[in-house]
Amino acid sequence: MNRTRRRAPIAACALAALIAGAWFAQREVRVRLARAAGEEALAAYDFPASRAHFARALELRPSDRAALLLAARAARRAGDLGAAREHLARAEQLAGGQTPEGKLEDALRLAQQGEIGRDAQYLVARAGADDPDAELVLEALAVGAAHAYLIERAEHWARHLSARFPKNPVGRLIRAQLDDALGRRDSAEARARELLADFPNNHRARELLAGLLVRAQQFAAAATEYEALRAARPNDPAALLGLARCRDRGGNPDEARALLAELTATVPEYGDGLLERARFALKENRAAEAEALARRALVLNPNDHEVRYALGLCLERLNRPDEAREHFAAFKRIEADMKRLDELLGASAARPSDPALRREAASVCRRNGQAAEALRWLRGALEVAPTDKLTHAALADLYDELGDAARAAAHRARAQ
Repeated sequence: MNRTRRRAPIAACALAALIAGAWFAQREVRVRLARAAGEEALAAYDFPASRAHFARALELRPSDRAALLLAARAARRAGDLGAAREHLARAEQLAGGQTPEGKLEDALRLAQQGEIGRDAQYLVARAGADDPDAELVLEALAVGAAHAYLIERAEHWARHLSARFPKNPVGRLIRAQLDDALGRRDSAEARARELLADFPNNHRARELLAGLLVRAQQFAAAATEYEALRAARPNDPAALLGLARCRDRGGNPDEARALLAELTATVPEYGDGLLERARFALKENRAAEAEALARRALVLNPNDHEVRYALGLCLERLNRPDEAREHFAAFKRIEADMKRLDELLGASAARPSDPALRREAASVCRRNGQAAEALRWLRGALEVAPTDKLTHAALADLYDELGDAARAAAHRARAQ
């Protein structure tokens, strides 16, 4: 009897150990399956799906360094550089310092946000034909060059990427976007359609195609693309608004009205949605309502020339000509700035080593409240002229504006 009593706790402990062992083994299997699924999605260029799989792996094992590095890669390739930086920092913390894999991923992250110069020699060497990570390097160089408006370099790297990895959707999309930016609209549309034929879930390519079709006044065709975007991303207000605009311009105002009502119910303070509702109200001779909507849009987007123009029209209808003139004048100023930006983009493509053009573009952007765009232009200026003191001074001022005192001080020192 006593022996039986003594055995009972031992048996219970053994059973608990078996259960714990089985649980840990099962978790290990789930981690490996999630990681494998994430790698498979990455290989298929499905970056959102890969992020979801790696997130699951990290839920099960937060200290999985391999999963953290892969999660950083997936986030970076999806365009979420903040998340990529956080995953990398955690992986380095666990490793006790930077590993070779982490060094590459960090260099790719910086290059992708337009800071190519720091690691240019290292990355170009890694872009060689025999390097297993050549595709990742070429992709990041192309994305980073395009981000910093280094048109010539972006075209160069995107061509190399497409030549060596013809299926890669990132390089193909960059080439389509560059064609659009440089006025080669037919080529941009053809590239976007070819990309969507291979990758129907590439939402950026579909957005590009829809925008091209709207500008060509092919509203029925554009509506088809917006419908596809809406089906894939039901919570995306831009897709719903794009569809509403196409219905209105295509002669279906009742359907447009219903879509705008749906948009208002889901995202009532969406600037572009408020502008479209103001236009709609103005078209139906509801000028007072249109004014109220346009003023709400102006609070959200004070440098939007279309909002200024719509508000001017409302005030003109309401017999307030002095106020209307003020907004029409702002519209003309902002429109002129936008035209100048287009000119500077073309000029910088023709004179790629001239930092002055890029500084001017940054100045135009800052004047219109576009600090992030100004930063892109100034990063490009540093890429073509790393020691240019005027660019460093402009960056110091911009980082002051953004509240980054450390970077502001670093650039101010180099501006001396």
